[in-house]
Amino acid sequence: MKILMAADTYRPRVNGVVTSIDTFSYEYRKLGHEVTIVAPEYPATQKDVKDDLDKENEKFVIRLPSRYVFFDPEDRWARTHTGEARKIIKEKILTQKFDIIHSHVPGPLGNAAISWAKSMNCPVVNTYHTLFEQYVHYIKIIPRKIGSWLARIISRDFCNKHDLIICPSTQMKQTLISYGVRKDLPIEVNPTGIKIEKFTNCNGDAFRQKYGISKDTILLLFMGRIGFEKNIPFLFKMLKRVLKEKPNTKLIVAGKGPAESAVQQAAKDEGVFENVIFMGYFEPQDWVNCYAAADLFTFASVTETQGLVVTEAMAARTPVVAIAEMGVAEVMAAGKGGIATRHDLNEFTDAVLKMLNDKELYQKKKAETYDYAKEWSSTAMAIKQLKIYEKAIEIHKQKIKK
Repeated sequence: MKILMAADTYRPRVNGVVTSIDTFSYEYRKLGHEVTIVAPEYPATQKDVKDDLDKENEKFVIRLPSRYVFFDPEDRWARTHTGEARKIIKEKILTQKFDIIHSHVPGPLGNAAISWAKSMNCPVVNTYHTLFEQYVHYIKIIPRKIGSWLARIISRDFCNKHDLIICPSTQMKQTLISYGVRKDLPIEVNPTGIKIEKFTNCNGDAFRQKYGISKDTILLLFMGRIGFEKNIPFLFKMLKRVLKEKPNTKLIVAGKGPAESAVQQAAKDEGVFENVIFMGYFEPQDWVNCYAAADLFTFASVTETQGLVVTEAMAARTPVVAIAEMGVAEVMAAGKGGIATRHDLNEFTDAVLKMLNDKELYQKKKAETYDYAKEWSSTAMAIKQLKIYEKAIEIHKQKIKK
């Protein structure tokens, strides 16, 4: 199969959408399929090829001229109508015969993908990755209520232009239905999955030694984008309570993002700043070792469409305490590898302390982690998604016949 992915957000950005695109692209090629990625060009100062998978995927990326995004300075938007962009599109995209086009964000490239599909007479699908109405606070000039309404309208109208929609969780599918998408629009559920082989050589002791964290320190971990929607201050409130019983506890906050200053101030306001270790992004081995070094992965986001970091933590054999909302609820529904809670500080804190105090329970949950994580492997999800593509191709053929 010849697949084109339109990626309004891509490397060097690091987020769930980029992870999904990279992971599926890698798995498709491994299965013998051809994948091309169209993405914005980033300034030279932002270019940073981080790992072998990044280098491998970049060989198949077509970069278009881009512009600054005022409400999200980490991202770039492709300028698809410039002379240079038109030339690239004409020579490298429209001359190709793709079996399917896959859009990922309702930005310039997502909308261009719909137009390209019409020109090529091929199906176009979209993965609805992001609950955009939870991110409107980044656009300061629009009141939140109006921004949420616009996000729902834009999401609905954008989805309706596709042959099929893929959602990473059942909860996200229900959200789209509530937006009023076409009743005849097929919506399939399929998360990204994780590259389980990355976690075969985790070394938590090496991580602790490298970063000067003693073996007797109880280490909690948050891994992810440092955004307001991640609910990180909730973890500081939990940590404050845990410290009363477990004073040798520290919380790692690993990642970067637009809310770093506010999140650090929240830790100070709660009086736990000295017990929080703020780290940025890691090299690949440090990344998996960090997961393995933690005693517990603690996750309080209520906007996750997939909960990839939860399955990654389990792949590193680290038990999880997480709020069961959106994609995380789907991952935690089996009751394996950790404890799921409501969005309630008392319940969440009690679950953390229960895991730390009940050694038998802890070992039981820890023993479940890796085998359960394997059920969420990227290879299995890619095979399923290729079948979804075949369904979209058949739907498109039926449309043509009509």
